[in-house]
Amino acid sequence: MAITEEQLRERFARNLTHYRKLLGLTQFELAEKLNYSDKSVSKWERGEGIPDLAVTTQIAEIFGLTVNDILAEKPRRRLMTTRNKIIITLLSIGIAWLVATVLFFLFEIILPNAYDWWLLYIYAIPISAIVGIVFSCIWWKKIHIFASISTLIWSIALCIMLTVNLLVHQPRIWLIFLVAGVVQVLAILWFLIKKQ
Repeated sequence: MAITEEQLRERFARNLTHYRKLLGLTQFELAEKLNYSDKSVSKWERGEGIPDLAVTTQIAEIFGLTVNDILAEKPRRRLMTTRNKIIITLLSIGIAWLVATVLFFLFEIILPNAYDWWLLYIYAIPISAIVGIVFSCIWWKKIHIFASISTLIWSIALCIMLTVNLLVHQPRIWLIFLVAGVVQVLAILWFLIKKQ
């Protein structure tokens, strides 16, 4: 069943009011973010009009939503704020470090002199970068994805260098960083292509 223009205006009005209040914004504050007057926001919230698609997209971005969310039949009860996104990302990365710490503790007790267990913390860096890539793809901007990928590239090179040096003591293993440098250049070029 097709939605009428009146129903669309009602949904938009209800959802706009709901999300604006969830963020604790006044009509004036929201209007300032949009470079519109608070009278326009008031008109939209009364269901007397609806902004064009570009403004609707901008409103969705302010709320951390999609345009579909703004026009949905029922609004979400909660918004994922930037603060919550940061906390969730850091908690997820923290789990990698917790696992590294627990393993370090266990191995140091069970096999204290068998290996340099401190490397577990170095191995936690690329795992953290992978978690960062996942959450950057979901919530953050391309610069965050790029930073996470760069961290992954260089931390894998570091892990390889330290592990090989520990096992076979290869003095020229530092050349792995040349490989990492080439991969980094390729990543930069990839992001430049995607940006265009």
